[in-house]
Amino acid sequence: MQQLKDFTKGLEFIEPFLKEYGFQFEDYEINKGADGHFTFASYKNESKTFIIEYTFSIGQVLYQYDDLIVSHPFYLDQLGFGDKRWHKDFLSADHLPEFNHILHDFEYLVDDFFKGECNKLKEISKLQDTIITEVDRKIRKENSILIDNIRIEKARQLFRKKEFKKCLANYKFVDNKTLIKYLDIKIIEYCKRNN
Repeated sequence: MQQLKDFTKGLEFIEPFLKEYGFQFEDYEINKGADGHFTFASYKNESKTFIIEYTFSIGQVLYQYDDLIVSHPFYLDQLGFGDKRWHKDFLSADHLPEFNHILHDFEYLVDDFFKGECNKLKEISKLQDTIITEVDRKIRKENSILIDNIRIEKARQLFRKKEFKKCLANYKFVDNKTLIKYLDIKIIEYCKRNN
């Protein structure tokens, strides 16, 4: 498989650096996703793990300390090296040069990740988790509003069909009560009286 050959060739660029800091090849895994096959390789040094994913180019690059994980761009951005980062493209068309870009970026991580105790990684991981949680919460809320608007519209349709019991049931499941307008309040009152 050409993908695995390219990935192996790319890893040859970064392996000497990883070995210099005590990281040994741990494992690789080939999986099949919607966009084809993708491969993960990991290198370990005690509690530290470097993980790289490859599809037709480099996908995710992750740094792990125990159970704390930080992505390559977020790590460098939070360390203040975002403008100096060479690896900027997720799934770039430049397959092998991206491994050299990762190798270049390693220099900004030597003190914290490769030689250090990952103190900054620990802080940054918590920040990344907080941001992800907040984004997830916002997405869920937006979806919740969308679903509630659908429920309200369905309730109005049921009201027009004189299916009052089903209409009330739809209104009952609306989580965002602020979406219920004056019209809906009147519909609910009418349905309760004529149920």
